[in-house]
Amino acid sequence: MNGMQLREVTMDTSTVSYTLIRKNVRNINLRVKTDCSVVVSADSAVPETYIDDFVRSKIPFILNAFDKIKQEENQAVAPLRFVTGEQALLLGRRLRLRVEPVQRQLVPGFISQWQEGRITYFSRNKNGEAVFCLEECLYMYTKEPEDELHKRKLYESWQKIQAKLVCGQSGRRFYPVFQKLGVAWPVIKIRKMRSRWGSCIPGKQKVTFNSQLVEKPLESIEYVVVHEFAHFIHPDHSRAFYGLVEQILPDWKERKELLRY
Repeated sequence: MNGMQLREVTMDTSTVSYTLIRKNVRNINLRVKTDCSVVVSADSAVPETYIDDFVRSKIPFILNAFDKIKQEENQAVAPLRFVTGEQALLLGRRLRLRVEPVQRQLVPGFISQWQEGRITYFSRNKNGEAVFCLEECLYMYTKEPEDELHKRKLYESWQKIQAKLVCGQSGRRFYPVFQKLGVAWPVIKIRKMRSRWGSCIPGKQKVTFNSQLVEKPLESIEYVVVHEFAHFIHPDHSRAFYGLVEQILPDWKERKELLRY
């Protein structure tokens, strides 16, 4: 059967409706859209019962995506003005922002707490300013607590530092796979990007990641890292490329979907 078809599957007490689109595709692809509709594409040769079973196996993921979409609608994170009480994102978590005036004598204490593991995701600059996570709060100690532009620059600098650490750690986790394929450890760059999460230049052995990735869940960051590293083997988006990504991350589609939240 070609074209589109509305279907429905049930697991326990949960029922999910989805639109089936027949396409010339290699795999069954499932997408949860922001209006909470579910779209599935599959080759015309794949039996409907097989597709139903596939969607049924994804019901926990679909319901979780529904919940996240509704949470986003009800608790959208507004653009930061960097005042106490706002919400900031870190690895998919919502943290309460606390902005405080800094005093240089506080810095040794920050460093000690960081070394002891009491505070995390810590960075500081030569002016004694610091940003770090403590419990469910993101603290920003700044010399210019009333200057929004200054605080934005401090925050974005902190994001770049943390993104470099997180992307580097994710890269080291999956690098052994690529090392066996002859890939040398690349140069990792971080910058704020408008429309891409990452890029790869195989000829220069360099990958660049968006500093705002640090806002996303770790699972999705790992997907972006593997995606860009895979371009050292396949500098395109061919079936072979996605085959390699799927070999390393069988759930890469679900991880990619998390980038939307």
